Amino acid sequence: MASLHSRFVFSSQLYPKPNLLLSKSKANAMLSPTFTFKTTPNCTKQDQSTASSRHFVLVHGLCHGGWVWYKLATLLNGAGHRVSAPDLAACGIHPKKLEEVNTFEEYCEPLMEVMEAVPADEKVVLVGHSNGGLSVSLAMERFPQKISAAVFVSAAMPSITNSFVSITKKLVEDVRKDKKDSKDVSGPRRVFSFGPEDLRTNYYQLCAPEDVTLATMLVRPGKPFFDSSVSRDDFVTAENHGSVSRVYVVCNQGRALPRQTQIWMAEMSPGTETIELDGADNMPMLSVPEELYSHLVDISNRYQ
Repeated sequence: MASLHSRFVFSSQLYPKPNLLLSKSKANAMLSPTFTFKTTPNCTKQDQSTASSRHFVLVHGLCHGGWVWYKLATLLNGAGHRVSAPDLAACGIHPKKLEEVNTFEEYCEPLMEVMEAVPADEKVVLVGHSNGGLSVSLAMERFPQKISAAVFVSAAMPSITNSFVSITKKLVEDVRKDKKDSKDVSGPRRVFSFGPEDLRTNYYQLCAPEDVTLATMLVRPGKPFFDSSVSRDDFVTAENHGSVSRVYVVCNQGRALPRQTQIWMAEMSPGTETIELDGADNMPMLSVPEELYSHLVDISNRYQ
């Protein structure tokens, strides 16, 4: 168990600066602005485990926590890779209460601490899921030199050509209107909380029953932050965010975030490589963890 913990870091535990062991990377070539789908790489876990060890930083979505990556983290650890899965503020087992988190930047502080601890000459593969794409975008803007590739998994993806405000408007138009038993309390202290039926039918519909049960036990109320720190026009810039290689993973059976909306976000970010996960709902780290694992390792090998 000690060797596992040495590679798998939940940085919610008072956030000590981790002793990061990363693969040194020199190249960070940008892709041409073409939109292509790639099939699952033809490689086995045994083949991948012989590759150089990488560091994956996994960022969860709204109301979730680092726990949501447990299957993917196990696969990555088993192949010798290092994983950091921080709980963002007031998520997972992070000690802050939701009412104590007032801005998007405060919400993202645990991720920023992980990124600050990465040595200047080393890089990580940064992966964001759902609303975690916004947190990943902030990290790209602040630490572009420490990221070999940013991967957006069925995630919100702002870009220099597509602002947060534009994305929000598109999501309001496209995303399902039936939230079932989830609650969205509007107002100055807007709070969202998932209901079990909404999770089961609109997010986890292709996941194992035990994963649905786990989610209903561990999700916490969350805030979709719309303060000036994230909605300003220069939230992402070409110089920083735009210099990082980007990959979008489309989950083609997603109900919460429809396939066409995911594709639209990728297309609105020129130079983004796009991969489609067939048969994946909006929680691919749980519904198709081995397929997602294969793609992430392939990405890590190509973007060094």
